[in-house]
Amino acid sequence: MNDMLKKISNNTVTLFVNGRKYENWLDVSIACTLQSLARTFSVRSTRSKEDLTIGIQPQDEVQVFIDGEPILTGYVTKREVSYSASGISVTISGASKTVDLQDCCIPHGMANSYKNQTHEQNLKAVCEPFGIGVVDQVKSVDRRNLEFSPTETVGSAITRYLQKNGILLTDDEAGNLVIAQAGSGGSAHDKLELGKNILEGKRTQDVSKRFSDYVTLGQAANPTSELPVSANHLKATAKDSGVRRPRWLVKQESGNASTEILQKKAGIIKDVNAGESDILSYKVQGWRQSNGELWKVNTKISISDSLLEMKNIPLLVSKIGYSLSSSGSTVELTCVLPQAFRLLEEKDSKAIGDSSNLSEIKINSGKI
Repeated sequence: MNDMLKKISNNTVTLFVNGRKYENWLDVSIACTLQSLARTFSVRSTRSKEDLTIGIQPQDEVQVFIDGEPILTGYVTKREVSYSASGISVTISGASKTVDLQDCCIPHGMANSYKNQTHEQNLKAVCEPFGIGVVDQVKSVDRRNLEFSPTETVGSAITRYLQKNGILLTDDEAGNLVIAQAGSGGSAHDKLELGKNILEGKRTQDVSKRFSDYVTLGQAANPTSELPVSANHLKATAKDSGVRRPRWLVKQESGNASTEILQKKAGIIKDVNAGESDILSYKVQGWRQSNGELWKVNTKISISDSLLEMKNIPLLVSKIGYSLSSSGSTVELTCVLPQAFRLLEEKDSKAIGDSSNLSEIKINSGKI
């Protein structure tokens, strides 16, 4: 028990660079975001007779730990030295290995079109030149195409690919690209409760991207039909009962469509827009929960906050930021309604370990 309490109270951030350990930072910032390709970090120290950052240079490989627990594997991307009358400050910043996917194009001359492959095969193909591994938590063996321009960043191509195929991507502490499901991090041990562990709270309700009616249009391929092309035009609609005045959004889907798929996409666009219209941010003291576990992204959490009108409502942690400063260690949690990450997957009867795979990935909006 004493070891656990010690672990909870330390919040020691360690960088390992070129075989050397670096600690004792004045300020620390570490950010992990769901549906982002790369987590980031920044640490600051003051230069004294013994500079704490000697030996760290941009492009160095780095591993970041919190109390010995890995949180990021990647590269130092920036070193900044500044001075004033009060002293000299050195700031080291970096990002997960997956930052190269975010910033870089595929090597010139390498294939930029991959046909009839699983999500894992497609992503492994584009990650391999950068030495980045792929972890597939979904295990779908349905086959898709991945195509992109030679001048397009890999990150941009991956983003389009995931939006088209209903994939949720993030990275992990080892610097791998992760094909994830919303909420696959499980449930947080602690609740967020006003008067107990919440230092600050903010709720932003922005309905500018919510509509009363969502319409998806498409066309069914039927080359043998003697009917005019317009006869193969399809339409589906979804209504958001929470929008009180008439507002329409119309989307045109490319490729061969079916009424079933168009209906699902209309419903998903509606749910995602509604989920993203209500965002909560909370700051709590310390980086760990009462059981010693770090607060983590992609976990389900229950919130009880009368000031922001939240009563045991389950949300999803979409972003997490660990901060250390003169005021102590805090963590900021960004939380959204689960439907903000409702995703579409067309039926895949070959899904590994599940012959009755559902066509949609959902987070239960009821009990956590």
